[in-house]
Amino acid sequence: MPTRGVDFLTVGFWNIEKKNQVRPNDNVPYRYEMSTSVEFVVQTLVHWYQTHHVDLIVLAEVTDSRGMGNTFVNYLATRLSSIGFPKPAFRGDFRWSPTRAGTKSVCNFGFLWNERLPALQGLGGRVDWYWEPDHVRPTLILPTGIATIGAIHAKAVIREQAMKEIYEAALHIDQSNRPALLIGDMNVPFDSVPWDTKLYMQQAGWGQVPPRVAPTHVTRGFDEFGNFEGQRQAVLDYAWRNGGLAQCIAENPHPGYNLWEYIDHAPIMYHLASTAEELPIIVDVASPSASLSAGQGPRRAPVPA
Repeated sequence: MPTRGVDFLTVGFWNIEKKNQVRPNDNVPYRYEMSTSVEFVVQTLVHWYQTHHVDLIVLAEVTDSRGMGNTFVNYLATRLSSIGFPKPAFRGDFRWSPTRAGTKSVCNFGFLWNERLPALQGLGGRVDWYWEPDHVRPTLILPTGIATIGAIHAKAVIREQAMKEIYEAALHIDQSNRPALLIGDMNVPFDSVPWDTKLYMQQAGWGQVPPRVAPTHVTRGFDEFGNFEGQRQAVLDYAWRNGGLAQCIAENPHPGYNLWEYIDHAPIMYHLASTAEELPIIVDVASPSASLSAGQGPRRAPVPA
């Protein structure tokens, strides 16, 4: 049977929209207090690991006011490392990038990985940026023992700019000649990638993988009565894979996610494998939120802790 951390990894991504402010307080559990929205992020991540044993999580839009980026990811690593038996050994790291004005950006990355797994041991020392001069934000490069993971938060509003950053990040990752995944907030709707760009990606050996989540992006407009409304009509968070991965299986880590008042992005997750053997996981193909052309596939046995 394929072994977690040797033959396959479970990788997650979530744009937490700057909900990472915690304050020291020795009188509360884990010695930090936080707002309701930040507590929602923390509890979602704890439940995520309890349910799926996710091995590597990348968080986007992590702010760093007064060193809060490192404080938050280290706090999360402590929380996740207290779950289950045998307990994992989560580590956390935070990488910030400057704005064009030279100030610290508010759209940074935090990431958490289980150091107990062979494919992730020493990951923090191998992580790097890929950032071209005309890219608005950098792509985080995480070279695990199974695949190179690129995490991206492409520029919103200008779709051509976002697709340029996605395409060039994929080409850069391919230079390692390894199996690879590019995951993140693409800011280009999954179903609206321009045909010519999709063709370029396919010619480079990359294909989209639907995340099995319901639409999260709000399209604003007026209803038939002239009232201003918002409709969730697009999936912006998903992944691209290259041909080196034997398997790339999407699973919804939070079926039925509708807590938009806290975070307007749903978490996403993929199981990546270097083997074509059946993986010891369950993917619920009947879930109503496993939409977006999720397709049908076999249910798999649960992975051991």
